[in-house]
Amino acid sequence: MRRRREQSCVLTVALLLKWYVIGYLLLVPVVVPGFMAAQSPPRHVDGPAFPILAGISLLTAVVVTWVAGRGQPFRWWLLSARTAVLLGLCAAAVALTRSQVEPGALRATMEEPADPYAKRMVTSMLEIPAVGLAAMVFFLVVRWWGRRYSALPPRGRQSADRPGRPSRPTMPEPGEIWLAMVPYREGTGEESQHYCVVVSCHERHAGVLQITSQNKDARRDHIRMPNDGWDEVSGKDHWMEIGVPLREVSYEKFLTVSPQGQCPATTWAQIQAAHPTEFADQPDQPEPAMVREPLTGWRRLTRHVRSSSTP
Repeated sequence: MRRRREQSCVLTVALLLKWYVIGYLLLVPVVVPGFMAAQSPPRHVDGPAFPILAGISLLTAVVVTWVAGRGQPFRWWLLSARTAVLLGLCAAAVALTRSQVEPGALRATMEEPADPYAKRMVTSMLEIPAVGLAAMVFFLVVRWWGRRYSALPPRGRQSADRPGRPSRPTMPEPGEIWLAMVPYREGTGEESQHYCVVVSCHERHAGVLQITSQNKDARRDHIRMPNDGWDEVSGKDHWMEIGVPLREVSYEKFLTVSPQGQCPATTWAQIQAAHPTEFADQPDQPEPAMVREPLTGWRRLTRHVRSSSTP
């Protein structure tokens, strides 16, 4: 218990430090010139230095926006609009902070006449966390919206291959990895969004094994699963349940119009060994890694689009 609390504290500090650094990078065009102007004698940012500082801020905003929207439909105009919103939030956070700390708070904490450099230091110590907090709220809202969008029912969603038109969904096949609403094993009727491996297909449902990013090394009913061929973006480790009864997922519970990818060959071989009865009538089924060609280029970039259509 004590070790878990220590790990929790470390993770919390690391999270706060991360957003503090992000806030500093977003505020670089304001903080650096401010510190230089507060020196004695004052110095100014000349030449190409300011465009470089502005470029650092803009690049940071683009990266935060892209990571926040990862797994959602990728559109340049949406990325640009969200980046502009993030920069606007940062500007609002700076303006609000200055309106609260100048001049009253600074005069109350410093003797007059106030040292310009110390005044700039105090202001920056408040502006940077405010901008980091604004960026974190923006990030969480965009991520929440992405999860809400991907969890929408299939009806009315559009395909990435044919924007603006209904798409004909691909039926799940054994050996494929899909995003679906997977029922809990307790049989309560509740479901949650998970990636899963399709093991068997029936008239109205598919038998699947759930994939999770939670560490299951201590569990005998889970195995580590490589990311090759289906998740080359997140960088997370994944585990898959094995040797347990398949979960039944009706076809309308699959949330995308095409699979995320193919189950790695080594994992598929372990599934076949742990569930021999599911493959009794399919002795010559090919390895899933050979079914599809790997996605490249634009198809690889748009593989994470959470879209669907009427089943």
